[in-house]
Amino acid sequence: MKRNTQVVLHLSRILLALLCAGVVISAPRAQQAAQTTQSNNADRVALYQALLDLTNPWTVMCIAAHPDDEDGTSLIVMRHKYGAHTVSLFSTFGEGGQNAIGPELYEELGAIRATETMAAAEIQGSEPHFLGLKDFGYSKSADEAFRVWGHDEALRRMVLQIRKLRPDVVITNHSATNNDHGHHQATARLELEAFDAAADAKRFAEQLKDGLTTWQVQRLFVRAGRSAQTQTANSQVVTIDPNELDPIRATIVAAEALRALQQHATQGPWPKTLADMARARNSPDGKLPVIRYVLTREATDRYPLTKDSHNFLDGMQLPDNVAKEIAPPLIDGKPLTQYVDQRDRLLAVLLATKKERYTSKRDQTGDPARTSRMAELLDSAIGTAAGLEISIAPVNSDAVPNSTAEFLVTLSNRGSSSPFVIATHSGVIDERKERFIDVIDKRPYQIPPGKTETFKFTHAVPATEPLTLPRSEHLYDERLFRQSGSMNVALKLQEVGFNLKAQTSFNVAPAVEITNIMPSPFVLPLPKAQQPATVRFQLINHRPRESDVSVIASTSYRQFTAKDCKFQLRPFEHRSVACVIEGLEAPIQSSPNAILGSYDVTLGLRDSQPGPLGAKKFRAVWAGALVAPNLKVGYIRGFDYSVRNALTALGVESKELTVGEIKRDDLQQYSAIIVDNRVYESQPELIAANQRLLDYAKEGGTLIVFYHKSNEWNPDPRRNRPQLAPYSIILGDERVTDENAAVTFEDSGHPLLNVPNKLQRVDFEGWIQERGLYYPKEWDANYYALLSMADPDENSLKGGLLVADYGSGHYIYTSMVWYRQLRAGVPGAYRMLANMISYGKTKQ
Repeated sequence: MKRNTQVVLHLSRILLALLCAGVVISAPRAQQAAQTTQSNNADRVALYQALLDLTNPWTVMCIAAHPDDEDGTSLIVMRHKYGAHTVSLFSTFGEGGQNAIGPELYEELGAIRATETMAAAEIQGSEPHFLGLKDFGYSKSADEAFRVWGHDEALRRMVLQIRKLRPDVVITNHSATNNDHGHHQATARLELEAFDAAADAKRFAEQLKDGLTTWQVQRLFVRAGRSAQTQTANSQVVTIDPNELDPIRATIVAAEALRALQQHATQGPWPKTLADMARARNSPDGKLPVIRYVLTREATDRYPLTKDSHNFLDGMQLPDNVAKEIAPPLIDGKPLTQYVDQRDRLLAVLLATKKERYTSKRDQTGDPARTSRMAELLDSAIGTAAGLEISIAPVNSDAVPNSTAEFLVTLSNRGSSSPFVIATHSGVIDERKERFIDVIDKRPYQIPPGKTETFKFTHAVPATEPLTLPRSEHLYDERLFRQSGSMNVALKLQEVGFNLKAQTSFNVAPAVEITNIMPSPFVLPLPKAQQPATVRFQLINHRPRESDVSVIASTSYRQFTAKDCKFQLRPFEHRSVACVIEGLEAPIQSSPNAILGSYDVTLGLRDSQPGPLGAKKFRAVWAGALVAPNLKVGYIRGFDYSVRNALTALGVESKELTVGEIKRDDLQQYSAIIVDNRVYESQPELIAANQRLLDYAKEGGTLIVFYHKSNEWNPDPRRNRPQLAPYSIILGDERVTDENAAVTFEDSGHPLLNVPNKLQRVDFEGWIQERGLYYPKEWDANYYALLSMADPDENSLKGGLLVADYGSGHYIYTSMVWYRQLRAGVPGAYRMLANMISYGKTKQ
């Protein structure tokens, strides 16, 4: 069994019983011809890795603040070259970041990033784990992070994971002294504290139960910066060369690391090739720079780090009794990896090692967790060498409480031997303790070469089983990674017993689920006494039978009328539906230019059958936003639909434009054109068409550009990127992360702040996450800078909203994070958007 198939088991707290009393077992129903014993390349790589794993008893942990912060290159080298057990530990799920591929943000984004991290870890050969601390967006200091996380709670979680995972070495990209992301700084500080606290029985003593003990990490390494030659002159350093060739996989290490990095798609776009990455890093010879790590903490100097090392574990030694117990088997004094193409010979040695070590009475070592893990790896290597594979999978990926779930177990023999299956049983972890169910099947039977045995098991899912769907609602409750189960098969080959294990996971879903409410928020620009809302969403019937459901709309203080909201769903049907919610009204009656307020509306379900039903909220917002008459707005969409939805809410005719339409269409038909966030990066072909946009503004249009990163915007001859604005704007990397930072109107009489809506400071209340990013640091004198703001104890930034007349038209560049505010239903954001698209079309 490949070791990285254990990821889900490690990530989930609850392991549901798949096989228990009353399980129905069917006779083998499929015997399919398997592949011949000739190994393909994937089989050869798997066997090589299984043999290499037997040579290295150590665990290396990479700790990072967010997904994609891990050092995938070093994890790959330590696992694929040296055979170390590698794990990664993330402070957050990265839910506070931006989404480069879709509209999901916050908890929905966190669930996606967790899945991306698992895909990256599969390539790296590591196991990902999460502390589940909240990612609240970019932070400038560790102290700010600790105010949100709670220092002691964050440390408690990290210490617990170190005690569970027992890393011998910790590596990190983050430094407690670097002035970068506050989450990075906080994570680095936690690592230093946890290094000592995890070994101290007085710290978090409540954790030390049910077999969990203190644990002393032996070494802590911090990655050096690119000026590492000066930083590490007098330090103990480990260097990792990303340009090394992995001979067994016939790939460059950096290429595998890039493939893993590309799994973090929401944080892209990433370089497509290794050559692209080298060019982006200004490497003249096409090679990536060597990675350097400084030994920062050491538990003991008994086994000093080897000079000029390329391995974090160099020089480390186990006690003699432990080392003897888990010493890797050899052939003629040579490592087994040298005999990867001699499977029969390897299998004989592995079976002999198993028989000698684990079938005779031996002294207990002082490190039972390590020896147990190495024993499992030996069993896995035997199974791989013998060509045996076991898998377990749910028939349906989603189960419903108070129903029956079915699972298939498949055991294949692609080798030349005929092992006997001695017994099968399932493992269970519940909220109280770990336990194993009694053996389910004691029938010995043989699996001949080239045959596959498939069994079906059924399991009654309890009515009280906790839900894991929708995933975004379980980001912080340890049920994000679905329910998990394992199957263990005891086998005997050549009179030697060994075990193979497989794991599966599945969702526990409400009987009927509501997803994807649109629009959300439901925004009305002006107040009316009552306003019906047409809300579209998807219903998913997770039951294997028909369901008749009706929708109920309510707030905390009243219920609304939901017209035409009764539906009959077929078994497992997904259906897009719409309901008209009547009776919505503004919570405050006021003038059109006032912020009128909002409230949450809950859509719930009702039916006559037992079982949990889904519910979902949308926000009803009254923005008090006026727009100029007869507007038609074109927009080039970024990564989400916030601009489209906001224009629809404002009652404005709009059209999404392609780069091709920018090149060939008559753009003067649009009163305004919006270039959404980071479009010059996500659609780089727009750069070549940008002059068409500038000509459009010069001839009387209003061109509005939302924020970009400095490296996506500033002129760069290497990327054939000229100045993109009509007058020079040079972006910096400054940002205002305090969403409550005071906003000063530098020119309160400017039309953009007054027509058709008079903006006030109250319009900047209720913001979420941040004010703006990548503020301009230089701009031409033709621009008016209308707003200024600053984080505490920092200089004011004035480039968040720049406007200039250009020819007979107008150009607006804004670094404010309007899209987050529009999605959140902040009324002031709608009023500002209304002013931008109306600019020059209404007299003051």
